[in-house]
Amino acid sequence: MPRFEVFCPSAPPSLPEDVVLRVDAEHWLAALKAGLTKVGLPALPQVLCDVQADGSIHVGHPAGGGVFRIRELGAEPARPVRAASGVAAPAPLATARSAPAAEEVLAELFERSAEAAALDRDAALAFILDLAMEKVDAEAGSVFRLCGNGRELELAVARGPRAAELVALRAAVPVGMGIVGFCARENVCVAVSDAEKDPRFHRAISEALGYPTHSLLCAPIARKGQVLGAIEVLNRRAGAPFGQAQLAVVSYLAHRAAEHLA
Repeated sequence: MPRFEVFCPSAPPSLPEDVVLRVDAEHWLAALKAGLTKVGLPALPQVLCDVQADGSIHVGHPAGGGVFRIRELGAEPARPVRAASGVAAPAPLATARSAPAAEEVLAELFERSAEAAALDRDAALAFILDLAMEKVDAEAGSVFRLCGNGRELELAVARGPRAAELVALRAAVPVGMGIVGFCARENVCVAVSDAEKDPRFHRAISEALGYPTHSLLCAPIARKGQVLGAIEVLNRRAGAPFGQAQLAVVSYLAHRAAEHLA
C-alpha cells in the first residue's frame, strides 16, 4: 500500500501547531482523511486542490484558510513527526475565496432549483446543470447517473462546445476512474485548478472530443449517504480556477439533483 506524508496546518485550539504525519493509504484522499483523524480534525466534505509539479496535492481548508499538503513517499518506516521549525508551510492556494454575497447566491439557488420539480427527470437534470454552469461561469458540464450494476456512471446530460459529440460517444465512466469516478466512489466534492496535472484525470474522453480540460469541479449526487451519480463542470471562463464559492454552489445543486435520481 502506498505511503504518504501529510502536512496539517495549525488549527487552534485542537491543533495548536503544524504537524507532519506519515500514513499508509490507498490514495491521497484516504491519506488526508487518515491524517485528519490522527490530529483530531473533522473530515473535509469539499476539497479545493492544486496538483503541484512534484506530484504533491495542496488542499485548501474551506473554513480556516490553511493548506494541507499530501505527498506520496517511497518505502520508509511509517511514523508521525512534528514539523521542524525550519520546515516551510506550503504557500496559500491561488484560488478564489467565497464571495461576500454567497448566502444570497444560495438563497437564489434554493428558489430557482425548485422549478425543476415540475420537469421530468432528464429535463430537471439539464435545468440544474444549466443553473450550475451559469452560477460558476463554466464553459461546459455533464451530469452522470449510476448504472443499475453500480459499477459505472453513464452520461445523462451534457452541455458545452462538444456536448453533441459527447452524447454521441455514449460515454460511461467506471466508478473510481477519472475525477468523476473518484468523486462518486469517495462521495466527496473536488475542485482541481489544472486537470492536466492531476493523475486521476481521465484524458480519453477529452482527447476524443478534441476539447482540452483546464479547471474542473465535480460533486457527487447522493441521498442519505448513497451515491446516485455526479455533476461535473469544466473550464471556468477567464481562466480563473474554481474556488470555495463555486464548490458550495455545485455541491448544493448536486444535493437538489439527488431528488430526481432517488
